Amino acid sequence: MILEMRALLLALVILLAPLAARAADVSGKWSGSMDMKGADGTPQSMPVTAEFKQDGKTVTGTAGREGDDQLTVQKGTIDGDDFTFEVEGPDGVYSVKLKVGGDGQLKGEVNFSDQSGNKQTASLTLNKV
Repeated sequence: MILEMRALLLALVILLAPLAARAADVSGKWSGSMDMKGADGTPQSMPVTAEFKQDGKTVTGTAGREGDDQLTVQKGTIDGDDFTFEVEGPDGVYSVKLKVGGDGQLKGEVNFSDQSGNKQTASLTLNKV
């Protein structure tokens, strides 16, 4: 009886391990908004679009404001449901940390430091298009 239980447990582990180890796939087009406080403290929202291509744990692509203002994704990695990348704009580097939701949503924060060292944090939500 104990031997049968061990065999069953081993079979379950072998069958379920690939599902647990499989990283989410963020490839495709995304749109959403980045929400932050302006210099005067008033809430601001900016529409954002992105297009990602995932190869294993490496992610490339573009992200930025809607339209032609797209920046190249750098250092894009995905580990389980954690997705991080950077984009470099004319006024500094944006570091992005997102969680991949099972509902086709990416949600997290953007940290930005300009060339003067001023830091700002914004929330970012993207939905698969």
